[in-house]
Amino acid sequence: MSSELMGLSEEELLQRITALREEIKRLKEQRYHLIEEVRSLRQKRRGLIERVRQLRDELRSLREERRQLVEEVRRLRQERRELLAKINQAVVELEKQRRIAAELRPLARKSIAAIRRRIEELEWRQQTQILTPEEEKEIIDEIARLEELLEKTLQSRQVLQELASKRAELIALRLKLRSYGQEIRSRSAAISRIDEKIASIRGEIEKLSPEIDQLTKRIEDLSAEIDKLSQEIADRVTALREALTQLQELRMNREKARALQVLRERKKIVEEKLKRGEPLTIDELKLLYASSPEELEEEGNAGEEEAASASS
Repeated sequence: MSSELMGLSEEELLQRITALREEIKRLKEQRYHLIEEVRSLRQKRRGLIERVRQLRDELRSLREERRQLVEEVRRLRQERRELLAKINQAVVELEKQRRIAAELRPLARKSIAAIRRRIEELEWRQQTQILTPEEEKEIIDEIARLEELLEKTLQSRQVLQELASKRAELIALRLKLRSYGQEIRSRSAAISRIDEKIASIRGEIEKLSPEIDQLTKRIEDLSAEIDKLSQEIADRVTALREALTQLQELRMNREKARALQVLRERKKIVEEKLKRGEPLTIDELKLLYASSPEELEEEGNAGEEEAASASS
């Protein structure tokens, strides 16, 4: 308990409590405004930091792209030689595939749906009709022949599809071969454009970094002020709590004094009754020997508990 509160009257304590509450309110409002300013500055700094992060990500991406372009330019001639070898190999394979396709082309013209339908018809006849052994053997042989024909037809279709695919691949390889000179020029131009972008991004980062540092310094200064205000508020809250405690003790002591005065007056009445020789009740005897209102109250509570226990 602060020594400056000792000896203050109830009115003085109330004035002290009111003043502390107003001061706490003022300090909290001041701190709130600072916190809002810090929040705004942090949001702004967060936006700038995010922008710098995006720029650095873009810078890394551009550098990686540039590295890849340079590597591609270095490898173009080797790739062209490899591509020529691929084209020669593709031509050989295409000729081989053409010969195979020429042999299988008549089969590819057959209707797969018709073959499957005929197989289903024969299987249905085998399952639903009563056949002689010779007829059943003929159906089984015909189904086997049709299934073999179906397999060869599917294979021939696959060969023709592969032939078309290899033709398309060869055309694509030849187109790519003709595009090498253009690719080298386009990549060189792209490298020049990337160099310009990298220089521009570096300049923007160099501009934003000092601004972020200034915001950080301002936030740190305001945060220190907020901490100082928080400590002042805590001190005022402690002082307010002490003042409220002192006020409560003052009022309790006043109530105790009043209760003690009432006890004395009641005891005086009982003592006069005793002097006159009048009989005393149990409550009056308790009152006569009670040293404090609290003791009398405790005895009364104990009597009530005994009565309640007896009745139960």
